Order: sequence, then C-alpha cells, then structure tokens
Amino acid sequence: MEDRRKGFLAVIFAGIIFGCMPLLAKNIYANGGNPPNLVFWRFFISVPILYLVLRSKNISIKLSKEELKKLLLVGSIGSAGTAVLLFLSYNYISTGVATTIHFMYPVFVILESIIFFHEKVDPMKILCVLLCTVGVLLLYGGNSNVSPMGVGLALSSGLTYSFYVMYLDKSGLKSMNSLKLTFYLCVVSSVVMFIFSVFTGKFTVKMSPMAWLLTSILSIIVSLGAVNLLNVGIRIIGPQNTAILGTFEPITSVIIGILIFGEQFSMKLFVGCVLILTSVILIAMRQ
Repeated sequence: MEDRRKGFLAVIFAGIIFGCMPLLAKNIYANGGNPPNLVFWRFFISVPILYLVLRSKNISIKLSKEELKKLLLVGSIGSAGTAVLLFLSYNYISTGVATTIHFMYPVFVILESIIFFHEKVDPMKILCVLLCTVGVLLLYGGNSNVSPMGVGLALSSGLTYSFYVMYLDKSGLKSMNSLKLTFYLCVVSSVVMFIFSVFTGKFTVKMSPMAWLLTSILSIIVSLGAVNLLNVGIRIIGPQNTAILGTFEPITSVIIGILIFGEQFSMKLFVGCVLILTSVILIAMRQ
C-alpha cells in the first residue's frame, strides 16, 4: 500500500511539474529562445548533471546490448519523437487544440493494453478515461481553424507518448534505476532534438543570460524531477494509472494561466478540472 501511494504521488507531482513548464517557457521565448531549441537544451543540460548524480551514488551506467537497443527505441520515438511531432503540429493548429488532441493519450494507453496485451477491461478505468477526455476538452476547447495535417501530427504525438508509457512498462526498462533510465533517455533525446533543431533552423545559442538561467532551471526540475518521478510511477502503478493521473499537467497549466497570466476563469474550466480530479479520485479509491 505504501509503495502504491508513493507511485500515485510520484505521477501527480510529475504532472504538476510538467504543468509549470509554460511559466518558464514563455519567459525563455521572450529572451531569445524557441520551442525546439528549448527542448534540446532541456535534455542536453540534464546529461552532465545526471551523470554526476549517478557517479555520486555509485550507480553503474553500464548497459547490455539489449538495454541499449530498447533505450534507443523509446528515447527516439517515445521521448524526442513526441516533442518533435507536437511542435510540428503547432505550425498548423493552435497550441491549445494540439495539446487537447495530445492529451488523448490515456485512451491510447488503455486501448493498447487491451488490443496488444489482452488485458482485462476495467469498467472503472474506462469511465475514468472518458472523464479525463471530456475534462481536457473543456480545459483547452475553443474555436480554431482545424488543419488535417495539424490534427494528424498532434494525434501522432499522443500515440508516441502512449508508446513511451507502455514500452517502459512492458520492455522491462522500468526495473532499471530511475535516474539511470532518465540519464539515457536525455542522451538519446538530446541527439534527436539537436538534429531536428539544426535541420529546422531553430538551433541557437543567442539567448540572454536570463533565458540561459531559466533554461537550466527548467532542465533540472523537469529531468531530475518530473521525468524521474514519471518513470518511478510507471514502475509502481503501471501505464494505465500513470496515463490517467498525468492529466494533472493540464490542470496545473490552467491554474498557472489564471493566477500568473491573468487568463479568464470560466465555468467550463471549473467543470473540466472537476471531471479530471473525479477520475483521479476514482482510480485512487479503486486501488
């Protein structure tokens, strides 16, 4: 029971940290940064820091050939691939619509569990996924010019992220030390994002000192905090529960938007938050 409580809290705190990213990101963009470049530096700056932490804890960084293959796959497709697809979708549809579509990934996780791994259908989890989906739609819903290309890219980002969550659980990588796992995911993702940012002409080192400071802070709290906590959560409570609890990220983003950026609070936002929190409470009670 204590371990499962730890898993739930790990995923919830990971979602809260991820949800705080827009607060730092907007300030970084205003000081010379851009989304693909920020994602690259977020991964890259974390690599030496995580390496030093692993060394200080005497955690071996050796990998078997099989582990290396698995990390290359999940790091390039599940981690970096998700970021690339989501950023590409922003060229065609609004970030709000793209994020809404991306957060369909809990549905994909449940479907993949049923279709590919023949897991038993849990009516309670199906209900929770429906509540989460409606809740996220209410948080980010709005009128926008909908491009089929943008929708396809955002949908693909949700699929690759669901692959990330499922693959860590089913491949055996979840048994790896969470810091070591996060370290290698950052290594692979930074290489992929470097290639992407250079290819798209977004790579830059011309940022203000404030932007570099905020980028370093974001890198540390996301990689050592959110990503590490997420990996812990997947190991303890599994991919389905992790996917559902991950919807704390959009709730946090909405709250920050209201409190920090003065965005309007509406009944639609309130109902969306209530639906997501209800699904989380139901899952917790179910466990």
